[in-house]
Amino acid sequence: MREFSFLPRNRFFEVIGGMNVENHGDNKVAMLSEIDMTQCVRLRARIGENQGIKPSYTAFVTRAVSLMLKKHPYANRMTLEWPFFKRIIQLENIHVTVAVERDEPGIEQAVYAGTIRNTDTLDLVKLTTELQHLAKAEGPHGERWALLQRVVKSLPAPLARTVLKFPRLLPGLWVEHRGGSVMVSSPAKYGVDMLVGNWPWPIGFSFGMVKERPIAVDGKVEIRPTMMLIMSFDRRLMGGAPAARFFRAVADTIETAESSLV
Repeated sequence: MREFSFLPRNRFFEVIGGMNVENHGDNKVAMLSEIDMTQCVRLRARIGENQGIKPSYTAFVTRAVSLMLKKHPYANRMTLEWPFFKRIIQLENIHVTVAVERDEPGIEQAVYAGTIRNTDTLDLVKLTTELQHLAKAEGPHGERWALLQRVVKSLPAPLARTVLKFPRLLPGLWVEHRGGSVMVSSPAKYGVDMLVGNWPWPIGFSFGMVKERPIAVDGKVEIRPTMMLIMSFDRRLMGGAPAARFFRAVADTIETAESSLV
């Protein structure tokens, strides 16, 4: 019996995998915190009962991030990196990109990062609806998914990688094709408690599975629903102190969801 065999050519592996060079891992730092999700769980159940749509936890994180980007605009930035011209770009609107897996046989690297526009103006139900459209590649998300597939499958891999890097060269292209400063990703539906990663966006938020865990509350151990929230950020855009303030503000907003996210 042979010890190994070659799998068929995977264009997404060749092209999308090449985008990892944009992570600039030497400039990235990560922070994490365990979040008390008690209020989110209650609010989620109440909205589901009253409106018939139970908001996803991704919607909770996305809304909290969006509201805090509005309050802390120094986090809503990107880098413009030409060989002899480097600038920090302030983004004026709040768009959040969410990574979803496209479950298609043979292309395990087919992650689609779709952007939801003006997320600071959307409530939890509207965000959840948009996330459902994104996951199913419906409407504009379907058009963008089809465009990505054409680039990946029809162009030679080196040229496809180059085309997908164009948004880093012009702020207008970044906003159109990459969205804003933040990408949200979660492996929670697969039962993962925590993911620490670097993404080709200035800020990346990841969160794990919401489940009951022991935590200390007012000097006593209680069992409450919690999740691990992780933020990676480009330290060239903000230092540790402002990043920590932004991260803590997002965490506090999630923990006080019944007053902060309605």
